[in-house]
Amino acid sequence: MIGDIETKECQLKDPVDLFHSGQVVKICAPMVRYSKLAFRTLVRKYSCDLCYTPMIVAADFVRSAKARDSEFTTNKGDHPLIVQFAAKEAQVLCDAARIICPFADGIDLNCGCPQRWAMAEGYGACLINKPELVQDMVRRVRNQINKPRFSVSIKIRIHEDLKRTVDLCQKAEATGVSWITVHGRSVEERHQPVHYDAIKIIKQSMSIPIVANGDIRTLRDAEKVHHLTGADDGRRFL
Repeated sequence: MIGDIETKECQLKDPVDLFHSGQVVKICAPMVRYSKLAFRTLVRKYSCDLCYTPMIVAADFVRSAKARDSEFTTNKGDHPLIVQFAAKEAQVLCDAARIICPFADGIDLNCGCPQRWAMAEGYGACLINKPELVQDMVRRVRNQINKPRFSVSIKIRIHEDLKRTVDLCQKAEATGVSWITVHGRSVEERHQPVHYDAIKIIKQSMSIPIVANGDIRTLRDAEKVHHLTGADDGRRFL
């Protein structure tokens, strides 16, 4: 599972510090099948500041050593690293976070995946309609992982009624979420224009970092979205 790690536990950094560096933070979003160790190693050579793993189903990760070996590999140079999990039960997410925390800088709860299989299983974007469950998952990871510098973030999509999205974000903030990535489309939208105005409203309603996501393919795109939304200096590519 851990690949070429030379020590039992990596020397980890606080990824939240990136948002206070005063520099543009270049973030590579989790991409199915692509965001494995080899790809992360490549993008880090081109000044990517923060990388995510592909989404991993937490229940499988906790239950199966084979799944852990298949889904997660890393090495000493693979930092800062965020492991993204799909989860629908707070204790299962905590168990997955406990396994991963010696080798990663944080976890991200996927509340934005609109794929039918994920939503049918209770994962991904259906969680934006369950703010109390999201709160419980964030709170319990915070309480059970005894590492203050270990980040707990979430990725979401927006509601048709943006007030519901702001409420979700504020509830997550109140339970200690480190930052929130907002994909500026609803669950039903796929290739429609991204609602950057919605991300701006969410950013104005929060005091934690907000990362804009959606149709950001180049650094120029990232700069444009930053000016449109006021989102923090984290840029989520793809």
